[in-house]
Amino acid sequence: MRRHHLWRLVFVLALTMAPLSLTAHVVTPAAAQERPVRILFMHHSTGGGLIWEGGLREEFTNLGYEFWDHGYNEEGLVDNNGNWLGIDWAVPDDNTDPDGWNLIFNQPVTDPASNTLSHMLAFDVILFKSCFPASDIDSEERFEEYRRYYLSIRDVMGRYPNKLFIPFTTPPLVPNATSPENAARAQRWAEYLTSDEYLEGHPNVRVFDLFHHLADENGTLKAEYRGDEWDSHPNTLANQTVGAILVDFVDRAILDFTPGEPVTQPVPADDVAQAGVTSSDLEGAAHDDEEVSPDEGLPSLDQIGDFESDLTRYWWDWAEQATLSWSTVQPGHDSDHALQLTFDLASGGYGGIGVNFAANPAWEDAEGISFYWRAEKAGLTVRFALAVQDPTQPGAEPSEAAPFETSLVTSGDEWEQVTIPWTDFAKAEWFGDAGVDEFDPANVIWLAFDLGSGERAQQGTIWIDDIRLVMGD
Repeated sequence: MRRHHLWRLVFVLALTMAPLSLTAHVVTPAAAQERPVRILFMHHSTGGGLIWEGGLREEFTNLGYEFWDHGYNEEGLVDNNGNWLGIDWAVPDDNTDPDGWNLIFNQPVTDPASNTLSHMLAFDVILFKSCFPASDIDSEERFEEYRRYYLSIRDVMGRYPNKLFIPFTTPPLVPNATSPENAARAQRWAEYLTSDEYLEGHPNVRVFDLFHHLADENGTLKAEYRGDEWDSHPNTLANQTVGAILVDFVDRAILDFTPGEPVTQPVPADDVAQAGVTSSDLEGAAHDDEEVSPDEGLPSLDQIGDFESDLTRYWWDWAEQATLSWSTVQPGHDSDHALQLTFDLASGGYGGIGVNFAANPAWEDAEGISFYWRAEKAGLTVRFALAVQDPTQPGAEPSEAAPFETSLVTSGDEWEQVTIPWTDFAKAEWFGDAGVDEFDPANVIWLAFDLGSGERAQQGTIWIDDIRLVMGD
């Protein structure tokens, strides 16, 4: 019955769309608070230069703030007094490039914190940056990939209106480390992140334009800011100059910030062709330029089944005695994107991902459901569930819908089509006597991939794409 309670909680969260927060603290000017505003800076070596040579910790302390930072995992967390705590937050692969931030921002939020994002959300103001290699944008395809990543990140930041997020544009490279074309793309990338197109309607997001504070007219690191012609780390002069500018920028952003102000601008579905999303992030294809808003009701299966567009608010996840992360990645099965689900379940642990959608009477004309999947290894156990709502209780919560499930096992790393006839679905034993007892496809209102495998620990990655009905002849 414990699993039943967990799924019920997930559905309540998914339906209310309540923003999660690990702290009730509201950001206000430091002088007006019982405790100082806590600033976190997530960075690598360029950020370290700003802290040590730019005097960030001292200057923020003088303004009444607490300033904490986290560098490479081997360095870990540094407290507001500059003490190295020997604690790292397991930044996945130490990756702070745009794809790495996308993965981090799409981690499930846990309390107590068990991953990078959850730790970050314990702070009031969150600064984060990529290092200079990310400025070597070698193609238009890479530029568009960055854009999709940061739209996904923006969507997650919008769920925490009491938090102030300050992403940085990428620092420029020395001329010997890039090309004129790639440097020009890096310059365009900085212009995009600081544009109204990206920021409008997102009052808890302010972007610090590190690129243009360091770059010359060619989009490369200014000559006076170079240590030598091959090292793209900004020198002491750069760190001292930009450090003062950054402190002033953050201070003004905090003083101007109104906590709780909601996101007001919808993201067009065709703008988020999904390169990675998760926990309420991942959705499938709004056909052409179709956009679904909460007022227009839930999406249909064909809108969410190929992971090509942003209908992320209908997806949700859960985990117990487990870590779980998911995103949409390139490529998919004969398409641009697929769902990637990575998990590590302890013995007795479980977790998964699911999506709500509108019941459709036409489902009774289908013979079953299918999808494509692949896995990093064979033998991973997955339960695929469809939940049936009682038609006599149309106002019941989706958590009251009875899950019907079937057990599947991965076969390997090649794409494989899985076809499941309706007759293979049996009511989940853990749901007990509640809900309907007969499977009725016309009243299916959500689906889920459940990764629990009883007492056996299970780790791995699965990719899923092209969820479709199987229609009869």
